[in-house]
Amino acid sequence: MQFNLYDFIIGWYNSLVDFMNSLGGYHPMVIAWILFIKGAWIIFAIVFVWGMWLAYMNHIQNKFAASIKWSLLAIDVPKENLQSAKAVEHIFAAMWPFFESKNLIEKYIYGMFQLAFSLEIVSIGGYTQFIIRVPTTHRDIVEAAIYAQYPKAEISEVEDYAEKYKDLKFPEEEEYGLWGSEFGLAKPSPYPIRTYPSFEHTLTQQFADPMADLLELYSRIGPEEELWLQFLITPIKDGWKEEGYKIINKIIGAEEPGKKYWFEKLFYPFHYMATLINELFIYGIGYEPGSIGEGSQQKESNEPPNKMLYLTPEEKNIIEGITVKMSKIAYQTKLRAIYIAKKEKMNKPKGVGALIGVLQQFSAIDMNSIVPIMKTFTKANYFLVERRVAWKQNNILRNYINRSQSGGWGTGFVLNIEELATVFHFPVPEAMRTTLKQVEAKKETPPIDLPDTIFEKQQMDLDEIDNKEAELEAGVMKDQNKNGSAKAEPPVNLPM
Repeated sequence: MQFNLYDFIIGWYNSLVDFMNSLGGYHPMVIAWILFIKGAWIIFAIVFVWGMWLAYMNHIQNKFAASIKWSLLAIDVPKENLQSAKAVEHIFAAMWPFFESKNLIEKYIYGMFQLAFSLEIVSIGGYTQFIIRVPTTHRDIVEAAIYAQYPKAEISEVEDYAEKYKDLKFPEEEEYGLWGSEFGLAKPSPYPIRTYPSFEHTLTQQFADPMADLLELYSRIGPEEELWLQFLITPIKDGWKEEGYKIINKIIGAEEPGKKYWFEKLFYPFHYMATLINELFIYGIGYEPGSIGEGSQQKESNEPPNKMLYLTPEEKNIIEGITVKMSKIAYQTKLRAIYIAKKEKMNKPKGVGALIGVLQQFSAIDMNSIVPIMKTFTKANYFLVERRVAWKQNNILRNYINRSQSGGWGTGFVLNIEELATVFHFPVPEAMRTTLKQVEAKKETPPIDLPDTIFEKQQMDLDEIDNKEAELEAGVMKDQNKNGSAKAEPPVNLPM
């Protein structure tokens, strides 16, 4: 007799139903006691231990996070930025090696976890600034990666612009209003969004910078209004690619190895032993287990191993897009946006609807798109509307200021470095706006270790040359006034 897991579960379920029906005539307190002594206390114990474990992990991780020092770097882009989004892709590639694997002691004793970077584009009263928040220990390497691609960029450490709102509490707040939301992907992460190569015209090679629409929106943010966009990125390993391979195999119809759940793995050794003993008892010794009946079970088939030759153009495009995305390193990403303003100045269509529209530039109909997560959207319907909206406002503002990796809805989604460079890059000259902080022409100064005598001599030589040119020009002008035309003379330094 072979062990059948399905029959075992069904039998156990029927026994449980019969037991619950037999309790119908007892007092609720008696029922609770019977359940408790019959083993229900195990469930309560598991829940209690799990809650204590979560509280412990939260405590040690908060302690570790409080020990980290952060730097908020404002990046002023060059006025003539001739670099493409490919340069920013190289910057993200240089930042990815900050990934650090933690051992068990570091994780569960010291509460250490993988640190994240925060990419932010903010508009405060129409003034736009690109900001990167990095651990202070990583600052020099991040700056080097930026200067390698943008030698004329200026990077300066600034104060946190969001800190001044940390004491806002809704609904008690009477001066300011706030809208906020987290964003996610419409499809699973392996499906790519539209990236910067597709914004370049194939014939004219003209790059329609998607950052132009965002900067135009930011330039229209008025006084006493602010619009923030935050990409919280954490470097990750390649485990996320497994889902992509499953999607591809499903499209092409390739068979995957059967996956066993934990309870199947638990009972599999017993099932295998029961089957082996049964076969040995019936067929005797001297055969390979599992070989009996192989010939009768296999059926000849002329069907191809997969459907690669019969895919539609859309399916081929999806497979190519997923394959290209998985060919590059990636970050776990959480995307948040906040629009905050004085209540009398607040204009949600300008700050909310327009931002959602800007993010739709990166949508691909057959691929993926960035959409707001409605569970975090600062809006509620039907009942306890004001209280629920206030809770969402306080929650997203706190998570934004703390740059929380775990706060909010879910764990985010995966973007590779090409997708990140598409949604966060310094604009090309055609997309520049006067409200964007830019680097003006730099004045080159002599090296600080140059001796004064050399510098003074160079300056005297330059002054002497200027004086001679002025005298020569005055002599020419004098001859013109006297004779009506300049008299051609040999150069004064002609060898005799």
